[in-house]
Amino acid sequence: MRFVLALTLAAALAVVLAAQTPQTPAPASQQKPTFKTGVNFVRVDVYPSANGRIVSDLKQGDFDVLEDNVPQSIETFEQIVARAPGIEAERGDPRSQAESDEAAADPRNRLFVLFFDTLHTAGYQGGSASFGTYDPKAVGRALVTFLDELIGPDDLVGVMRPEMPVETLTFTRRPSSFMDFLLSGADWQKRFLEGELDDTERKYEACYPPGSPEADMAPKMIARRRELLMLDGLHSLVTHLQNLREGRKAVIVVSEGWRLYTPDESMARPRRGEVPGPPPITIGSTGQPTLGSDPRNGNVMVSECERDRLMLARIDNERNFRQMLDDANRANVSFYPVDPRGLTPESNMNRRSDSLTTLATATDGIPVTQSNDFAPGLKRIRDDLSSYYLLGYTSTNSKFDGRFRTITVRVKRPGVTVRARRGYLAPTEAELTSRARAEAPRDPEAELRDTALSRLGTERPDRPLHVTAGYLFEGTGEGQARRPLLWITGELDLAAARQMEWSAGGEATIIVSSVAGQTVATEHATITATVPRFAVPALDARVTPGDYLVKVRLQGKAGAAADASDQVRITLPDLSGPAAPVLGQPLLFRRGPFTGAGFQATADLRFRKAERIRVDVPLAAAPDAPSARLLDRRGQPMPLPVTVGQREDAARRFATAELALAPLAPGDYLIEVAVRRGEKTEKVLTAFRIVP
Repeated sequence: MRFVLALTLAAALAVVLAAQTPQTPAPASQQKPTFKTGVNFVRVDVYPSANGRIVSDLKQGDFDVLEDNVPQSIETFEQIVARAPGIEAERGDPRSQAESDEAAADPRNRLFVLFFDTLHTAGYQGGSASFGTYDPKAVGRALVTFLDELIGPDDLVGVMRPEMPVETLTFTRRPSSFMDFLLSGADWQKRFLEGELDDTERKYEACYPPGSPEADMAPKMIARRRELLMLDGLHSLVTHLQNLREGRKAVIVVSEGWRLYTPDESMARPRRGEVPGPPPITIGSTGQPTLGSDPRNGNVMVSECERDRLMLARIDNERNFRQMLDDANRANVSFYPVDPRGLTPESNMNRRSDSLTTLATATDGIPVTQSNDFAPGLKRIRDDLSSYYLLGYTSTNSKFDGRFRTITVRVKRPGVTVRARRGYLAPTEAELTSRARAEAPRDPEAELRDTALSRLGTERPDRPLHVTAGYLFEGTGEGQARRPLLWITGELDLAAARQMEWSAGGEATIIVSSVAGQTVATEHATITATVPRFAVPALDARVTPGDYLVKVRLQGKAGAAADASDQVRITLPDLSGPAAPVLGQPLLFRRGPFTGAGFQATADLRFRKAERIRVDVPLAAAPDAPSARLLDRRGQPMPLPVTVGQREDAARRFATAELALAPLAPGDYLIEVAVRRGEKTEKVLTAFRIVP
C-alpha cells in the first residue's frame, strides 16, 4: 500500500525530464533491422565487460539467451554505441509529451533521469552550513560536465524531484535548458532548510508546538513523511519508466541517503491521555459529506495531525525500500547514487550511506560516494553505459498468465561478465484486450470531448482557490509574426473558504515557471471581499513553445490563516509552422446576481441557473464564419440557442459564445465553438457544470 496517498499534501512542483543516448552509424553490413514487435517478442539490452571495460567486438553467435532456463532463439542483434555530443543547438526537441514518450521508448537510445532528492540534501545557505557542510554548486558543476560529455544529438535527458507528479516527466535533447537549475544548488536542496517547510509540515508544527507534551512529534513526523515522499517518488518513477520501455533505464540519484524508518509505537502514544480517533463526518449544507471537528481536539487541523501521526508511526520504509528495489530490478531500472557530502569521516558512515550503496549494488548501478571529486565516479557511469548490445527473441512461452519470467544471458567468450535485463512480466489476457482497445483509433470528436470534460474532475466543493490559464495570440495582423501570450484567471470560492479571514481581501502572487524549474514571469493581483477574483488578460512573458507551470499563492490581508494556493500546467504550441492552431484556449466569464452588470472573468467551472456564461476563444486571424452550439456530456447537440459573435480587445480578436443557463438542469455540459477560415475548420470545447 502506498501510504503517502493518505497524507495531506499541500503543494507539489514539477520539474522533470529523462534521457537516452544515440549510436554511431553502423556499416552497411550492420544496418538496423526492422523494429520487430509482438506480444511474445522480448528485447534484452546486454552490457558485457572484461576487466572493467565494455567488450565491443562480440557477434550474435557469442550470446546465449534463456527464459526460465529454456533456450531462446535470438532473432535480432545490434550493437549500440553512443554518438559524440556534437552541437546542442542543432538538435531537435520533441514537440509534445507524446513525441518525447515515443522517443524514450526506443530501445536504441539510453534513458537517464537525474533524480534530486530535495528532501534529503543540505548544503550551504547564505555562506553557512545549515544541515550540511558542502557546496551544492560543486555537485551541480560536476553534473553539468557529465551531461556535456554524455548527451548526444539523439539523446533525451530529464530531471525529477520527489515533490513532482511523475506524470509531468518530460524529455529534452538539450540539457542546457536546465543548467541554471543544476548550478544554482539552492533550487534543488532548499526545501531541507529551516523556513522552507511546506503547508503540511507547518501544520504539524502548529499541532505539536514547542513546550507542549508532544513537542517531539513534529520533527519526527516531518522526517518520516519526507522519507515516505522520497520513496514514493522513486517507486512511482520506476513504474513510469517501466511503462515507457523495456530496455535499461539509468537513474542518477543525488541524495545524502535515508534512515529507512521502521514502526515506532512510542509515536502512537495517547495525546493528553486519550487515544486519537478519526474526525467525524458530517453532511454540509450542500448535501456533501465534510470533515467535522473532533471535540477532543478542538478543530479539524488537529484531527488531521493525529491521523497522520498514527499512520507515520506505523510505516515500514525499510520494507518499502526493499519492495522498490525488487520492482526496479523487474523494471530494468539501475540506480547510480551520488552523495553530495563527498568524503565523510568514518564515524559519519551510517545507515544513510549504507542505503545509497544498497541502492546501487542491488540494481547493477555504481555508487558515487566517499569522494570529494565527483568527476571520476561520474565518468565510470558514463563509460558503463556508453555501449551495449540489443538482442531480441520471440518467447517460446505463449501463455498470457501475468507471471514473472526470468532472463539469463550468457557470453561464450571466457572472462566476460554480463549485466542484462533480469526478466519481465508476461501480459494477461485482460491486459492484451485493454491494450488493443487503447491502441484502436479514437474518434477525434470523442477525444476532444473527453479532454474538455476531464477538467470538471478537478472541481471540488472544498477547493478554496481555482486557477485556469491558457494562451491567446499576439501579432494577428497580416504579415505579422505570431507568438503566444499567457492569460491567467484566479477565483476564490468564498463558500469553501468561509472559515478563512477574507474580509479585508487578499494579494495573489503568480509565478510562471518552465518544466526545468526556471521562473519566466511573475505577476501580482488583488482580490476584494466583493470581487473575489483576478484576471491577467495577457502576461507579456517571453516564452517559447513548451510546457509551463502556473502557480498562484493567495494571501489574505487579515493574516496567514487565509492563505490558499493552486497550480495549473499549460502547453504553448509552436505558432510558426503551417500546422499552427487557429484557435487559442478559451476564456470563461460569468454574469449573475453577484457579479454586477457586466461579465466577470472566472476560473470556477461551476455555474448556477441564475447566471449567464460567456466563452471567448482567441483567434489567430479573422475567420469566415464562427459558430457555436450547446452539447450534453455525451456530445449530443441541445436545442438551446447560443449567441455567437466576434469582438476585439487591444487589437486581439475573439470569437464569443453566450448562453443563459436558466433552462438547464443540474449536470455537465459543453459549449462548442467552431471557426472556419478558408478550407480549414477548427473546434474547441469548453466544459462547465450546473450546480443547485
